[in-house]
Amino acid sequence: MLRWYYFLCTSIQQYNLKIMCSRFSFVASAEKMRRQFNLNIKQELQKSYNIGASQNAYILTNKSLELQIFRWGLIPYWANDEKVGTNLINASAEGIGSKLSFRLPVRQRRCIVFADSYYDWKQIGREKQAYRIAMNNGYLMAFAGVWDVWVSEEDRVYKTFSIITTQANREIRNLNTQMPVILPTGALQARWLEEASLKTALGMLKPLSEGMLKYYPISNEVGDLGNNYPSLHDPIELNEEA
Repeated sequence: MLRWYYFLCTSIQQYNLKIMCSRFSFVASAEKMRRQFNLNIKQELQKSYNIGASQNAYILTNKSLELQIFRWGLIPYWANDEKVGTNLINASAEGIGSKLSFRLPVRQRRCIVFADSYYDWKQIGREKQAYRIAMNNGYLMAFAGVWDVWVSEEDRVYKTFSIITTQANREIRNLNTQMPVILPTGALQARWLEEASLKTALGMLKPLSEGMLKYYPISNEVGDLGNNYPSLHDPIELNEEA
């Protein structure tokens, strides 16, 4: 059983099996974060070109105005094992309010997850081709998310999050039927964190408007979490029309 579980987790992380948003990147200066999100950041920010399940990322929670580092893959406070987080990196907007793992976080523990781009894969013939998706205007992305805190039997504290996904808009549907919920303005980001009405909050979980994103093919080296370097963002030419 443990061997099977390890194989499943490895396959999900390396080959993007049926995952809505399985990889993203964060490459931004503290100054850019200050300008776009009005955050008071004093330290130098860590950059990562390939963030996957169980890795750290920057988020802002509804409980604090300080930028924090949480682990990707939500571990519900009631979980018996930290390994469940590997399968909870995404929370689908459809039904999130009633699903056991997410129904409390979406009511009480919302967050913003910061990225400069995310990755998706498209089936081309018998192969999958990696693509990088970013904002057209060069802005950073703010994903809607939920978070939780889990304490192990050894009293080790895990602060974790999931990215919320929804149906893809028309332009992204060429790659995937789902996409992360992206909140493009400060007003929407603040509202997501502060909104008391669950019905109103759930109504915010919509696809991004058309024409705000760009995407292009990149090296499939991004499929290996061991690869983390600037050239993962470089566009490549395809041999056939994608």
